Order: sequence, then C-alpha cells, then structure tokens
Amino acid sequence: MGAGTKITIIGGGVTGYPAAIKAARMGAAVTLIEKDLLGGVCLNRGCIPTKALLHAGEVLHTVKKAGDFGIVCEGAKVDFKAVMHRKNAVVQQLRIGVERLLKAKRVRVVQGTAELADATTVRIKETGEKILSDCILIASGAKPARLNFEGCDGPDVLDSNQVLELERLPKSVVIIGGGVIGVEFAQIFSGLGVQTMILELLETLIPGADTEISRALEGSIQKSGTRVVTQAKVEKIERVKGRNTVSYTVAGQRQTVAAEKVVLAVGRQPDLAGLGTERIGLAQQKGALAVNGRLQTNIPHIYAAGDVTGGIMLAHLATAEGECAVSNALGAGGHMSYKAVPACVYTSPEVASVGLTEEEACKRHDIIVGRFPFHACGKAQILDQTYGMVKIISEKKLGGILGVHIIGPQATNLIAEAVLGMTLEMTVEELAHAIHPHPTLSEALMESALTLCGGAIHLP
Repeated sequence: MGAGTKITIIGGGVTGYPAAIKAARMGAAVTLIEKDLLGGVCLNRGCIPTKALLHAGEVLHTVKKAGDFGIVCEGAKVDFKAVMHRKNAVVQQLRIGVERLLKAKRVRVVQGTAELADATTVRIKETGEKILSDCILIASGAKPARLNFEGCDGPDVLDSNQVLELERLPKSVVIIGGGVIGVEFAQIFSGLGVQTMILELLETLIPGADTEISRALEGSIQKSGTRVVTQAKVEKIERVKGRNTVSYTVAGQRQTVAAEKVVLAVGRQPDLAGLGTERIGLAQQKGALAVNGRLQTNIPHIYAAGDVTGGIMLAHLATAEGECAVSNALGAGGHMSYKAVPACVYTSPEVASVGLTEEEACKRHDIIVGRFPFHACGKAQILDQTYGMVKIISEKKLGGILGVHIIGPQATNLIAEAVLGMTLEMTVEELAHAIHPHPTLSEALMESALTLCGGAIHLP
C-alpha cells in the first residue's frame, strides 16, 4: 500500500488525529470519524483541562508566597467561574487548532458514531453512510472505570469527566483512588482551597511507581493539607444529612468520612462499546484489542493503537502508537519500542519517570543507585522549590541507565533528557560528563549521575 490508499481512522483523539495527519502526509486518502469532540479525552476532558486547573492552583500558591520574594500581594482569592472559563478557552483554542490542521491536510472528518459493518466497511450509525477502506485504524480510546459498591452511582459521586464540568467548588471532597488521576484531582481541589482526602486501596500512591518516589510524594501531599489513607477498601457511600458518608476499612477496622462530593478516580478502561468488534472476529485480551508489535490486529489490514489496546494509557504513547500503526498500514514498516516511555504526574512537586523502578531493576540486574536532592541545586533555591530529588538507577558493571525518577520542580520537563539519553543508550558516565548550563534544574540530573561516577560536586 502507499499513495492513494484509503484509510479510515475511528477516533479523533490524541491517537487518531496525529495518525490522520501522518497518513495524509504519506499520501493516503484519510477519513477520520469522531463521535464527540476532536482531540478526544486528552484535549477535552483529560490532559489539557486538568493541567489548566492545576496551573490555576499554582498561580494562587505563588501569589500567596509572593511575600517570601519581597513582593507585596494581598487579597488573592479564587474566582472559580473565571478559572473554569479560562480552562474552557484553552481547550477550545487547541481544538480549533486541531480542526485547522486536519483541514489543511485534506483529511475528511466525519462527525458520528462508527461501527464495523464488516472487515473493510465502517458504517456511521446516525446517517447509515458506509465507508469502504483499504485499511482501518481503531483509536477509540478509553472511558472512566467505575467500581461496583453501594452508593457508587449517587448524584454527588463524580467520575473524572464530571469533575471538569463542576460549576462551583465543593467545600470538601473525598477521592477514591490514589493513582495519577486521583492525586492530580486532589492537587486541583486542595490547591483551590477545598478540604481534600484520598483513599487508596494499595500500599502507596501511584501504584507501579518507584516506591521511594511515591512515598516522597505522599509526604508532600500530606504536608500540603490533603489527608491520605492507603490500604483503604471502600465499602459504600451513604447520603446522611445532606452529606456523603464514605465507609471504608483499614486493617480490618471500619471507618467513615463525610464530604460534599466524592470522586471516583480508579483508572480507565478500553472503550469498545458499539464498535462491533465481535461481529468481525477481532481478537481481544482482557477487554482490550489484541495487537502485535506493529499495532496490527488478527485481521491484517485492521490496526489498533492507544488506550483501546490496554497497556500503558498515556497520551504521548498513544500518539506514537497511532503514528507507528499508520506507517505499517501504509507499508513503511516499523515496530513500537516501549524501552523509554516517560510517565508524568503534574502535582506540586511534579513527579516524572522513565525506565525501571528500583524494585524492578534489582530483580533483573546488579544495580547502583544515585540520588541528588534539589535542596543542593542553586536554581531550585532561587525558585524556593527545594523538595525532592533526581534518582538514577544504573547497571553496575557497564553503567547503562536502567531508570530515572524525579520528584521536584519541573520534573515533567526534566525527564525528557533522561528519555533521550535512554533512547540513545547513554551510559551514566556520559550523562555525568555532559556539560549542563548553570544555574538550571537540569544540573540535578548531572549531579545525580556524578554520584555514581566519583561524587557529586555539590554534595559533601
């Protein structure tokens, strides 16, 4: 296949629309079907709006701390309607940009719900239109997962989508789930002055993250005023005297907490609803579409990418998978590499990582670990953001970098250097002796590497 190939992409989120642009650049005739809004969950109800709200809290925090920098600034307060208006404006501006990009590449965008009529035909449910294609990419994304317990469907029990539609700030909120979504929502509410509590079933926040980093984040969140309870199993939610009482057990002891709103933040699950994948025999694994390393399903001309395939649900990974899928569909070839996939948490302090955790690495390798605290970094002192560290996990004999974990200021930007280094198979010594600009936060990466190569400059 090549120029002139007809490809239909189901889903216009961060998997589908970049894939459509890439396919158009490769000369394909592209049809992109989206049942809701272009940009999908990430742009409209995920990555972008949550970060806009998080930044509002950061601005408020900065204003309140202005006196520490010699700046007099009094009377700061939250205008929640204005906060939400700005969030919506940012989302709308970016969505319009996506629409213009697709139009410029002559991608045909169809507003409607797609279903697979057969292995080569996609039907639009609302209009009955049938679109015949040489190949199909399924990028239908994921939807919020929900728990099944008494009271979980109450009017004040919100999923991640509903939180972003609130018209006023609640006075208190309990968040069920301490993964990435849960801790970010906790940061949003807490940052805007809401009494906040997290209930997490497992031992640490952000399950799967490096334990040392996770515990450091938990300590910071608790210090900022959010109550965190781990190993908490939620049993039911009851409406009592106008408030929602959440019952949960910890170590066999039943406890309760009351709040105005309850947020379910227990992750997401692949969205295959109504696609008709069973009708044409597409293979599934644990509720997700099964694909090979080329993002190809068991039907050779049908590909799937992003959250609908399960696995690591990250926007940037979904984009890379979508681009890989259309490259293969159009004959260019290539396999997905998951060696250096960054994960980011936009709390304050931020958390970012790439590669193996210390727990994972020590099971497979003989390792050494380097750490450099931000309180020893000049730029962090300037910013008055000194909590956290850079942690590098290295293979002891050859010096290969197995994982990098950061908690601290601008961690989500700093991790890009580690991603590039690991992609290029940089050794810890090469990272240590790469010249870093001063004063910058990036020096903390260099110093962490130096701790494994003779000693950091700014540590005793």
